[in-house]
Amino acid sequence: MKNLSHVVTALAAGAALLAAGHAAHAGALITYGNTTLGVNDTGELNFSGNGPGGFATYGVYRDGVGDAISPGCFCEGWGVSVETAGGSFSTWANQSSGSGGFGSGNTFGATGSTATSHVNMAGIGVSVRQAYGPSLAADVFQNQVTITNNSGARVDNLVYRRVMDWDVPPTQFSEYVSHTGVTANLTTNGGNVRYASDNGFASSNPSWSASYIDGTTVNTDFTRSGPNDHGSVFDFAFGPLEAGASRIFNIYYGSAANEAAAVSKLAALGANLYSLGQPSVGDPGAAATFLFGFGGVGGVEVGSSEGVPILPFMPAEGQFVFDAPVTRRWYDPPVAEGFDIALEGGSTFISVTAPSGFSDMIILAEDGTVLDGDFDAGETFTFSTGMHAAFRIRGLSLDVESPGFASALPLFLDFTPGATRMTWTAALATPPVPEPETYALALTGLLAVAVARRRRAH
Repeated sequence: MKNLSHVVTALAAGAALLAAGHAAHAGALITYGNTTLGVNDTGELNFSGNGPGGFATYGVYRDGVGDAISPGCFCEGWGVSVETAGGSFSTWANQSSGSGGFGSGNTFGATGSTATSHVNMAGIGVSVRQAYGPSLAADVFQNQVTITNNSGARVDNLVYRRVMDWDVPPTQFSEYVSHTGVTANLTTNGGNVRYASDNGFASSNPSWSASYIDGTTVNTDFTRSGPNDHGSVFDFAFGPLEAGASRIFNIYYGSAANEAAAVSKLAALGANLYSLGQPSVGDPGAAATFLFGFGGVGGVEVGSSEGVPILPFMPAEGQFVFDAPVTRRWYDPPVAEGFDIALEGGSTFISVTAPSGFSDMIILAEDGTVLDGDFDAGETFTFSTGMHAAFRIRGLSLDVESPGFASALPLFLDFTPGATRMTWTAALATPPVPEPETYALALTGLLAVAVARRRRAH
C-alpha cells in the first residue's frame, strides 16, 4: 500500500492548480520498482511527502541508497522559451532558483506510479505537458514532454532547458558526474543540443545563461568529472513550431545497481544523451548509479520515423500505454505474439502502416473479424470511417530475438482527434490448452497461421 500514501499526499496538497495559474503548491510521490520521484504540479522534481524513506523531500530516490538530488538544495527544473514577431516568452519551474511565466488553466494529476503536469505559458498560446510513468526499463521513469503551439501562428526558436544538481549518496556534495552523447547531438552536428555543462545550479529559465562550474564540461562528453558539488544542465533547440503542431521528446530519470546496468537501461530506451551521477567512494562503477537521460533530441523527433518511435509507459506486465497520443506518429512497444490496440476519448482509427521487416501479419476487428489477412511491410490499411476505436494485430513471429525495445514492432497510426489514451495489450504467446473437442479446429487454425507466418528479417 506504499503507493497509495503517495497519492494521498498529492490529493491532500491539491489535485489541480488553481485556474489563476501557479497559485497552489501540489505534487506527488511516484514509485516504480526501486526508484521514487517527487513531482511538483508544474513538472519539476523535489516534492515532500511520506515516501519509502519516511517523510522527506524526494527528487530521485533509490531504495536502500537514498536520494540523489534533494540534499542541499532543491535544484531541479525545466524551462521553455519561444520567440514571435511580438517578442520573447519564457516559462520555467524550479523549487530553488525560482519559477515564472505561467498562464491560467493549468492542471495536475497523479496515481501511485504516474504524474501528469499540464501548464500554459503566459502571454502566448503554448502549452507544456509532462507525463511521468514507468518506462520499459525497470526502475526508470519516462517523462514524455509534449510542447504544443495553440497560438494560431508559428512560433520560432523553441528552446527547452532541464537542469539538475546531483547530490549522490553517500558522498553528497562530492560526486562524480559523466555526460555521454552531448558532442554527437550538438546542433552543429545535426542534433538539438544548444548548450550543456555541469552547472546543476543554473536557472531553469532558458533565456538566461546557464554557465558552468568546470569549464572543461561545456558542450562535450566527459567521464567522472569531479568529485565536486555539481550536476547537469541541457538546452535543446527545436527551431520553429508551426500553428497546431507539437514537439515530443522523452526524459528518463532512474537508478540502477551499478554503472553498467544504468548504461544498459539507457541504451535499451534509445536515449540520445545522458548524465550519470555516482558517489566518490570505493569503485564508482560498482556503486548504485543514478541516471538522467533524453530521447528524441538527436535531430529526429520521437515518432517521426520507425527508427525513432514513441515508446510507451508500462503500468503492468503485458500492458503498454501511450498517454494523450498524437496522431500520425510511429508507436512501438516490445515484440510479442500480437497486440490488442484500443483508443480512449471518442477517437477512432483511420489507418495503420506496417514497418519494414515484418510480413504476412493479420489485422482483425475487435470482434475477431479478419480485416486484412496479408498485411506486409510498408503497406497501409485504411479502416471503415468511424467504425474502429480498437483493432487487433496478429501473425508476428514467435521466435524473434529482439536485442532491445527499439523498433520491435513500430506501427504508424492515424486516428481522429480527441484520443486521451491508447493501450496496447500483448496477446498471449502461449494460448490456453483447448478442450478435447476443439483440438482439430485449433490445429487447423495453427497450421494456417504457421504457413502464413515468416520470420522477421534481421
